[in-house]
Amino acid sequence: MKRVMEYQNFRIYVRDFYTERKRSSGFTWRDFAKAAGYSSPVFLKLVCDDKANLSDVGIERVANAMGLTGADLQYFRVLVNFNQEKDSAKKKELFKELRAIAKDNEMTLVGEDQYDYYESWINPVLRELVPQVPDATPAQMADMLAFDTQAAEVKKALKLLQKVGLLDKDSEGRYEQSSKAITTGNIEVASLSVREMHRQMGQLAVRSLDEVPVNERDVSGLTIGVSEDAYYRITKEIEDFRRRIASIVMQDTDEDRVYRLNVQLFPLTKKIKKGEKNV
Repeated sequence: MKRVMEYQNFRIYVRDFYTERKRSSGFTWRDFAKAAGYSSPVFLKLVCDDKANLSDVGIERVANAMGLTGADLQYFRVLVNFNQEKDSAKKKELFKELRAIAKDNEMTLVGEDQYDYYESWINPVLRELVPQVPDATPAQMADMLAFDTQAAEVKKALKLLQKVGLLDKDSEGRYEQSSKAITTGNIEVASLSVREMHRQMGQLAVRSLDEVPVNERDVSGLTIGVSEDAYYRITKEIEDFRRRIASIVMQDTDEDRVYRLNVQLFPLTKKIKKGEKNV
């Protein structure tokens, strides 16, 4: 069976442990629960099915039942908290802990590349910009960005883009965009990292109101009351709209600037129950 450090979801690891033991010795959920000190014979199955969580005490019980020690035990503790945490800022810190433990044990987490890519808004911008200015220095690239950026930040981003294979260098040392695309990989890590990118891009959109000339931006919005059915119809329209925009971009062969398009639809009120009256 694979080491726990090769997993990014503790529920899958626990289920794999159970499946491996059952295959070799007729191990049952009741046996597993008993070994972990639980009276309910199906509790750990509920945990694996994402219908129950482990407490701090439970983490130690289950880890002991699976024989985890040392760095594997440390990783399992953090992994459980990472998977069960709801706050994105806390999840980010827990993911950094997982990476540190894995690195100390010469292992790489699935999803690290995509996490690093989405950690800064500069990365996707440079991926689009650099092929258009292959001879520019990092300092010159920093000056080309619409929002204040240091040359050191550009150098760091370029190094990352090369590391993950999103930019290549030709024989003359010029950057060119590779055909590789950044993939979602680990879904939980992808969700965490993409949320961070949306947050940064949203903040830049607010800054653009003051820092970008009005004739170089288009910011508009609607405040609307809709039903649940209308909401899903609108999201379908947004999906189709994004496809049409992507088609326009693919046909464009004379790029001279990198833009960001944010499409946002979010609630401003809680659900209103029909028939409610003020008292």
